Amino acid sequence: MRDLLVEYIRRRSANLDYSTLRQLTNLLVRTFWRQIEKINPGQKDLKLSEETFTQWKEWLMVLPDGKPRLDVDGPLMAVRALYLDLQSWAAAEPERWAKWVAPCPIRDADLRWFQVRRRRLQERMANRTRDRQPLLPILSQYVNDRWHRLRTLLDAALKVEIGEEFTAEGTAWLRVSTKDQRHNRPPVRAVNRATGELVHLSRDEGYAFWQWAIVETLRLAGLRAEELIELTHLSVRQYQRPNGEVVALLVVTPSKSDRERIIPMSAELFHVIAQVIRRHRNEHGTVPVCVRYDSHERTWSEPLPYLFQNFHGGTQRGMANITVWRMIGRACDDLALTHPQFKDTRFAPHDFRRLFATELVNNGLPIHIGAALLGHLDIRTTRGYVAVFDEDVIRQLPPIPRPAPGRTTEGGVSEPHPGGVDRFPGALRQAPHRTRFLRPSLRNSLRPRARPVDRTKLDVSWARAEADA
Repeated sequence: MRDLLVEYIRRRSANLDYSTLRQLTNLLVRTFWRQIEKINPGQKDLKLSEETFTQWKEWLMVLPDGKPRLDVDGPLMAVRALYLDLQSWAAAEPERWAKWVAPCPIRDADLRWFQVRRRRLQERMANRTRDRQPLLPILSQYVNDRWHRLRTLLDAALKVEIGEEFTAEGTAWLRVSTKDQRHNRPPVRAVNRATGELVHLSRDEGYAFWQWAIVETLRLAGLRAEELIELTHLSVRQYQRPNGEVVALLVVTPSKSDRERIIPMSAELFHVIAQVIRRHRNEHGTVPVCVRYDSHERTWSEPLPYLFQNFHGGTQRGMANITVWRMIGRACDDLALTHPQFKDTRFAPHDFRRLFATELVNNGLPIHIGAALLGHLDIRTTRGYVAVFDEDVIRQLPPIPRPAPGRTTEGGVSEPHPGGVDRFPGALRQAPHRTRFLRPSLRNSLRPRARPVDRTKLDVSWARAEADA
């Protein structure tokens, strides 16, 4: 049975990207068949009894920590696809797949609420985007201020010799020696004279720089994490328009959607990329050529001048995906000490992508252009990324004209203004777009209607005159 799963996943891999393939493997092997073997150790094929399948479905509804599983449809759809694929493949290759064909235990009733749960999932993702949208400027400002503060300290420390004091931002510091002075660029350390704190300036400044570069690039370009670490010096291009204007471009290599795309760089994004290239040139004379290990494909890449690099075991290598996650998470942990809203909120690399898409579309960019910038093959994917805020809906809804005020009689009954009732339906006729957001029942009630015609009258012209009135 395990050989069947390996063969099935190998065949499906031809049409899947690595992220989807890894998720499919996890669902079929760990979530499905591993639990089936625990429930019924003697199970040798896919012909599951009703009792075994019911126990697995009950286990699926609850996570190991006792919380309800939010994504129930993912495992069910993957298992159902396994059964249906084997049935269709057995018709073409019976000698290879026919012995594994079995009735699918997942019925239509199990997926009855699929669309409802899918909408709830999109709602949760939209709420996640809305919760992080006001925190993004705080995170961006923090990483920017921290890097500039440490860079100022490092520049001041490099101007003095070991054992000398210097002042930075009104604080007295003493540059101290290090144990290892054999390198061409020995580490720089300093002691705060007021508190006695020892700061590893060169190490902390380097970490703060890459933390700033990662957050800003993800925020301004809307890249996936794997696209970020695959950027090279060759990804920076320029295009000259017929009027002589030069536009900086960022070429994103094929990743999830397996197609290349080009992003016009804004002034802020160009500044970040230029800082990364300048840093490599200051330290190495050029952007170093190094290899990168792809944790998804389990392969080493060809030597390329990657923009995001770090030292690993004394060797220059392309940055790993987990390093991006850790740097973002550490920035959120540091902010939680001074901003309570970060205690229960963490940013993932993909959150920047959703925020980028939301910012583009809500600012008026056509959604098909946003899909091209994000590298989506289907515009519905981009629509699922965008979180619509209540104030955006209110801003797009023009005010409905109100009728003229009436007068109040002695009995307290309000009488309409003589011309108010006539003007109100007329205003709706002049601006029909203002009623398109109303419920159909309310919208129909606001439409002017003709007085009923007395059908006993035989004069058709008289009836038409009444209807027109």
